[in-house]
Amino acid sequence: MEKGKPSFREKGNLIILDDSKLIFNSQLVKASNFFDLRLANYGSETFNMSTMPELVELVYASLENQDHEIAKEIANTWRREWASGDTATYYFSEGMFVEDTPNLIKFIGVEKPSFKTLERKLGKHEEKGVVFSDDGRTRFTPYNYKTGLQSHLELSRNTAAIAFAGGEEKAEKLAKASEHYSKHLFFRVLDSESSIPRIADLGAVNFEGRFFVDACGLQNTDRYSFGVKETQ
Repeated sequence: MEKGKPSFREKGNLIILDDSKLIFNSQLVKASNFFDLRLANYGSETFNMSTMPELVELVYASLENQDHEIAKEIANTWRREWASGDTATYYFSEGMFVEDTPNLIKFIGVEKPSFKTLERKLGKHEEKGVVFSDDGRTRFTPYNYKTGLQSHLELSRNTAAIAFAGGEEKAEKLAKASEHYSKHLFFRVLDSESSIPRIADLGAVNFEGRFFVDACGLQNTDRYSFGVKETQ
């Protein structure tokens, strides 16, 4: 990852991240559960709920550019709210799958896809043993990663973080973002099978001032996110 601050431009209520070719609506969107959050209005039909890899870009750019008023406000948001990505994690006996924009359309009775269904989506690309689909939206890692308290460096090399964030470079950005908090971060990630899909969250709310990365949130809790679209 190149040294120096990531790009951050303001245009009205929009945040333009030229490095990652993303435009965010700075307006916070809230809902009482994950499924309502996915259906929420993000400003216009061109904006969608951010996936976790996209949220990582926003978290990193905001924390690194707090000389911008909007960036400072968004950085403070992580201390008040839990940011949710349109990303699910599935835990099997073999390991963890992470999927952006998952096909989860209801709350009651939601079941995770089968291991074989997800495995068929994977391609040949790998990063530190994490296997990616050709479009990068589905990732898999076996249970060879550290959970719980860890250093920024440990997170950047953690295969579960690479899957969670969407690649090695984004895991490094997530670790860099966590350096804005003085204590070791906490990575809440399972290392055994779970029967239900879990949701991906970021924040530092009521957690001793630590940055908190959550790969096993539950669906039926208050959540917020930001709208995003790609630059033209």
